[in-house]
Amino acid sequence: MTGVTAPLNTPFVNRAREPLRVLGTTVTQVDALKKAAVEDLGQRFEFISLDGTAAQRRGALYPDTFDVYDQWFHDIDLIWPTGSIRAIDVNRIRKWDEIEQLPATSRVRGEAPNALGSDPSQRLFVQLDGTLGNTETDRISMVPTVHNADSFAVVGADPSEITGWGSLLDPKWAGTVVLQTDAAIGSLDMLLALHAKGELVVKDAGDLSLEEIDALVDKLFSYRAAGHFRCLWADEAQAIVAFSEGRRAIGSLWWSGFTRLRAMGVPVNMVTPKFGYRGWFGGLALSIKAEPWAVDAAYDYLNWWLEGRAGALMSRNGAYMTGRAALREYLSKEEWDFWYRGKPAACDIRNADGTIVFSKGERREGGAYEDRMSRVAVWDTVMKEHNYLVRRWENALSR
Repeated sequence: MTGVTAPLNTPFVNRAREPLRVLGTTVTQVDALKKAAVEDLGQRFEFISLDGTAAQRRGALYPDTFDVYDQWFHDIDLIWPTGSIRAIDVNRIRKWDEIEQLPATSRVRGEAPNALGSDPSQRLFVQLDGTLGNTETDRISMVPTVHNADSFAVVGADPSEITGWGSLLDPKWAGTVVLQTDAAIGSLDMLLALHAKGELVVKDAGDLSLEEIDALVDKLFSYRAAGHFRCLWADEAQAIVAFSEGRRAIGSLWWSGFTRLRAMGVPVNMVTPKFGYRGWFGGLALSIKAEPWAVDAAYDYLNWWLEGRAGALMSRNGAYMTGRAALREYLSKEEWDFWYRGKPAACDIRNADGTIVFSKGERREGGAYEDRMSRVAVWDTVMKEHNYLVRRWENALSR
């Protein structure tokens, strides 16, 4: 079943013939969502899909080239100080009261997970002095949207037999490992693996010192020089190729890529690591350079994301969405039970494009929403020494 279609409560107005420019990645800029946005809003769009690092740099340096920034919350630590995005007025977000605890307070089941790194609540609200923090105000940096608890994927092995991040550095997987190159994300995958192997213990995985960064990057280069990695990817399309080559593979993969591989018939599975997940949060921000008509159109787009249809499409690609009450109307009971309650599939489960990605009886790795998100060990983050990490990390990958 592909779910039901619920009517939108409020009509949207096409304010201009010009396209609204949305900068992001293929994680959210999937064909089904782009088509739905045009259908519901009657607005022309220019969706600019780049890899995460390229989108981040463009967002920080060239605000005149986009109107909406659709990316990760941890990017805000780099982009907000450049002045390239403007504060969002929550009074113009119709379903703001339906945003749930996690992005605003970091709480799951009423309690904050004991996770390292910077959760989205620490950079959500614009404070009186113009900085970002967790004290509630009526202005925010981004509208919280998709999020997830990520681990890593495997082809050619039983995922139940792989219980920890250390498997990424196990010699028996040498030459088959896939690693994400974004320094803010891939470094955490590598760090979690090194920690599990007992090769590197740091004080705070979410905020490394210069010496710890040096140690991490030296380990990365050592493994790379030994031929441990088969694929180092910046764009998820590269990871999809690596996992679909018909050989054993293990490593960095997001749920968006996982569902695409499943739709291709690749026997890939995600792993449930005992130590916990790497958490991430996405959102939508507004360019400081957006023209008045584009700001109005952008608010329509931001509101549309919270109306339910967009959230349901993202859910079918494996992501979670804030404002679950609205999106539930767009999912069948079987889909809701599978994606959010962690129950065995009562029927074949399809992705946003309508292709079967889970067969009847299968379950989502890790279980229900609360179970998975409460086990986040570290959030994607921008460390204090991020610039140094990026320089050293990229140098190790290019040598």
